[in-house]
Amino acid sequence: MSRARAMVIALVSIVSGGVVMALMGFGLASAAPHQAPQNAKYLGMTTVTVGGKSVSLKHVALTIGTFPDSLFGVHGAGGGTHPDWVSYSSSNLVVPAHSLVTMTINQYDSGGPLNNPFFANVFGTVGGTATVDGKVVTKVDPSAIGHTFTLRGIPQNATPLFVSVPLPENFATDTPLTIGEGQYSKPVVVTFSFVTGTKGIYNWNCEFPCGGSRIGQFGQAMSTYGYMSGTLTVK
Repeated sequence: MSRARAMVIALVSIVSGGVVMALMGFGLASAAPHQAPQNAKYLGMTTVTVGGKSVSLKHVALTIGTFPDSLFGVHGAGGGTHPDWVSYSSSNLVVPAHSLVTMTINQYDSGGPLNNPFFANVFGTVGGTATVDGKVVTKVDPSAIGHTFTLRGIPQNATPLFVSVPLPENFATDTPLTIGEGQYSKPVVVTFSFVTGTKGIYNWNCEFPCGGSRIGQFGQAMSTYGYMSGTLTVK
């Protein structure tokens, strides 16, 4: 399948499978309960090529994780309302406008095949690449995906930004690490960078069918703010 055709199919997937996420965008900014905001760490100034031109930008960093449950602490004692739901470690991300954002995602969860192999590709990052445990990639095996980090604008935000990075399945069998009240294998470490524009609010979610509901596996955790969906506030 050509990359162009895959993108068309992906847009259909986003409209059908992700339409709930898009509509949720209207209310995400005031959704309750919010997790405390996770502000990006300032690393200094850097030079990046954007649109064929070298520009000087703030460089900031964010580190989050994906877990097979909600026992790592941010949801409260015992994992909160849904301790068995898969979850990102933080859903309320804040970064500055006109900056280079470097994200590190520690992927602790198992996985399986994607419904749409489009999301096995890396899109919207600097250089069109990500690193997986130190290896530079443009795509990963679509049959062994843990989650994705898929960032897009919400309806009231006219500023374009689309970033989608696959997070490979974690096959680790080492001695579990204790994080909060849960125990997890050594993570698959995925790192990538993207450039922000003007201020706005974006939503992001996982495009792997990990929701646990009977209808397409896109319910429950996947459609609930604070688990497998959240916001990126550019300000």
